Amino acid sequence: MMRRTATQARYRNALIGLAAGDAWGYQVEFRKYAQMPAYPVPAPKKIWKISDDTQMTLALHDALVDAAGQLDDVDVLTKAITARFLEWQVDRDNNRAPGATCMGSLARLRAGARWHDADGARVSAGCGAVMRLAPAALCPDEVWLGVTALQAALTHKHPLAIASALVLSDAIRSATSVRGHFLEHAISAAMSVLSGQSPWLRDEFLLRALSPMTADVPGMLAAGVKEILLDALLDAFTVKQELFTLAPEDYGDPCIGIGEGWESGSATAIALLVADMATASGRGRAPLNGREALAWASTSNGDSDSIASIAGAVIGAAHTGDRYWAGVKLNPRFEPRYAKALRNAPSAARGFLAA
Repeated sequence: MMRRTATQARYRNALIGLAAGDAWGYQVEFRKYAQMPAYPVPAPKKIWKISDDTQMTLALHDALVDAAGQLDDVDVLTKAITARFLEWQVDRDNNRAPGATCMGSLARLRAGARWHDADGARVSAGCGAVMRLAPAALCPDEVWLGVTALQAALTHKHPLAIASALVLSDAIRSATSVRGHFLEHAISAAMSVLSGQSPWLRDEFLLRALSPMTADVPGMLAAGVKEILLDALLDAFTVKQELFTLAPEDYGDPCIGIGEGWESGSATAIALLVADMATASGRGRAPLNGREALAWASTSNGDSDSIASIAGAVIGAAHTGDRYWAGVKLNPRFEPRYAKALRNAPSAARGFLAA
């Protein structure tokens, strides 16, 4: 068997973390914190049943496999992602509380609208734009920004959704070097967009991908940062400082003081907070390990499965060893269909992953 590259190992860890967090949080999605069965919620006992978060991530993965070699062609990329998302829309397993924005936008695209038309993608800031983006984050340097933005805009045509997707994708991409400082890194990236200094604002492929939506990409992204995202990141950083004074058993609801994660800005901020508490720079020791972090993320008053799945992707991407999740005693048993897809994904992704 061909040995995995470091990027493939990170991709595998990100996907396993994402799917595990999804399944863990899906058990209690829509359940209020006060009504949780335990604190933290225990892991699934037998089969780990995933939701639309993992399904759409795998759909994006398949689309990038389909478009491999032509990722810099906006038309090819748009058609590939749209086709795979529409395939998911009518899939027999798409009965796990899929997001109304995703389903509504895809119904319009199926009817013939283009994503950037007035009757195309919905203008929504929902977290569907960020929960599925892990495959885009590890694409090559010249395309990752455009791929990230486009996959978001195809269903969530809102500045906050697109700006949040870029900030989160950057965190996943940079995870091995910024572990333990995800929030600080994200705040810096967001403020750079707001000031107009970010190199993202001059990225040719990003500008081309979003050109059907706006001629002022810098202004649109700055508006997205100003609407919830930067405040949520700053609030999460404040919470992080407070958590370092507490024992993990006293952390409580990870949403407190930030938001509930139903929209993309707070979902990104909460997930990065969780990832910060489960990773450490250098030889430092984090307060939580990956398994404990997914349990904490799932026990929330908000969008439990999306928060935990995003956190799992970030934590996973911070590790290049094949045995990371097993090392923290996380060995999820997914449904056969998804276990196979997750197992095969790193090899299938060779054509689109960064070197």
